[in-house]
Amino acid sequence: MPYVSRDAAGLITGIFLRPQSNVTEFLPNDHADILRFFGGVPPQNLTNDALMDLTQSDIDFIRVIEDLIDVLIDKNVITFTDLPSKVREKIVSRLDARGRLAGTNDIVVSDNGIL
Repeated sequence: MPYVSRDAAGLITGIFLRPQSNVTEFLPNDHADILRFFGGVPPQNLTNDALMDLTQSDIDFIRVIEDLIDVLIDKNVITFTDLPSKVREKIVSRLDARGRLAGTNDIVVSDNGIL
């Protein structure tokens, strides 16, 4: 099953059913990192197609939320400091990870400054 993305510490940050432009590492369902990501529940136990679709949708939707936050900040509807500290930490962490990927892979391009 899963193709995985990892953070700087090597922890899985995303799981995909198909390879992505910046995600090519494939792991078996019973790999320790996969089990840790799913909280100890092996992915083969998640056989409900609707649940798998919802999980993939959640992963995809994260980027939508990030883009929405960027638009609200760019339009001065909110400021970055208006966000709770935990949210700010997560945003900065994801921006850092995306920046590192952009620096090591020409396919991944930062969208900063496009608009």
